[in-house]
Amino acid sequence: MKTIKLFTLISLLLVLNSCDSLLDVDTKHALPQEKIKTVAGCESLIIGVYDLLQDPYYSGRDLICIPDVMGDNCEPSPSSTKYSEQYNFQPYYNMDIWESAYKQIGALNEAILYLSELEQTGKVKSLTGEALFLRAYNYFNLAIIYSRVPGHLVDNFNLCVPLLIKPFFNEGGSITVQASVKRATVDAVWEQILLDLNNAFTMLENNDSGLHPFRISAVAVKALQSRVFLYKGDWANTILAADYVISKSSVGLYDGKYTDIFSDGKESLWQLHYNVTENLASTSLHSTYGTVDNGARDAEGFGDGTGAGDAQLSVTADFMDLIDQEKDTRFQALRKVHYYGQDLWWTTKFNSWGGVFGLDDIPLLRISEVYLNRAEAYAHQTSYTLARSDLNLLMNKRGLANTDVSNSELLDEILLQRRIELAFEGHRFFDMKRLGRDIPRANGMAAIPYEDYRVVAPISTTEMDVNKELVNNPGY
Repeated sequence: MKTIKLFTLISLLLVLNSCDSLLDVDTKHALPQEKIKTVAGCESLIIGVYDLLQDPYYSGRDLICIPDVMGDNCEPSPSSTKYSEQYNFQPYYNMDIWESAYKQIGALNEAILYLSELEQTGKVKSLTGEALFLRAYNYFNLAIIYSRVPGHLVDNFNLCVPLLIKPFFNEGGSITVQASVKRATVDAVWEQILLDLNNAFTMLENNDSGLHPFRISAVAVKALQSRVFLYKGDWANTILAADYVISKSSVGLYDGKYTDIFSDGKESLWQLHYNVTENLASTSLHSTYGTVDNGARDAEGFGDGTGAGDAQLSVTADFMDLIDQEKDTRFQALRKVHYYGQDLWWTTKFNSWGGVFGLDDIPLLRISEVYLNRAEAYAHQTSYTLARSDLNLLMNKRGLANTDVSNSELLDEILLQRRIELAFEGHRFFDMKRLGRDIPRANGMAAIPYEDYRVVAPISTTEMDVNKELVNNPGY
């Protein structure tokens, strides 16, 4: 599909929910142009973006699992038919969200324009804030996949992705020529991400819909902002954004059953919501990370792994060696199975908690990450007492004693706890990449040097053919 050429038609391709609940997007129909330029029409575009995010090739699966495959937390199971290319870092196999992200950005640009022309009620401001946040979220993901992060360029190559912040309407002539846009610089894209988040917060503060964590709130904006500043190495602003989240959030660090964080959204600041008709079934995270647990156990506690599910990925032995199986409550989100003649571990963070196979909401922002963001920022600032306070609070909630590592080892301990806490949620590969570190590999495989061209995803041939102004990443 030729992505950028879709911008002129995006309003007809995205949909309005005709149900009473704005969180249910199973009943859809296209809107004529005149009805899109209304509050309801703009909301339909935004709801359509949430819907696109649910896709298994974006935040519904691949953006969550592939970063752990390309790191050292996951490996292909013996029955796997997917992800071996990413696991082995084969050229041209990375992550690819380009088409979906630009579809969303096209719709959001229209919504932002039309909302700016309406009376600025609380509802309009709230929708504008959501649209700005979602545009920032898409550009952030595009930036970390298709380019290097600020401060860690390689050979001074500083191209990021095309930066489109206005709707594209065909005004006659060659669409290909009109829609061909050069890649903006890394600094320009990250500046726009932060500008959108700042403006989103202004619009959403005291105006958000109250439908969070399924819809974006001011707190969610600050949570993503803390992540963006952390990636940029802006420690002071990471802390300020995290301070807001921690002081204002309606959820805190949870110390009950660990899997409740995922089954009941106990720490969610923003999560993708699925209803029964949107169930991803065999393409869900549950199916990817294992099979349905039928409750069978042998004398050693192993399941048989015979339930529904593709079981594409299992947990690496390297990761299992990190877990205190007696004290760490995060061990509750792991189960062992005999599968295809091997003893394996699977994560149960996404385990069809909705009661139907494959039906899970997916937390994209949660409070634990924010505490870890702040702890890391404090450690980089050598504010070790404050860093320890945040880290110890999280560790205590997970059944562990305070850390006793030295100050010189504290940053690595924070990154270790981050690896354990956020495992299988799409962070591991990016956490190494944002720090300019080599990418660690499991099972004795050599680390991938940060400078290796495969650390950055290629732009597909299809996109290069459509947009003649594009320059691909070095090595491709």
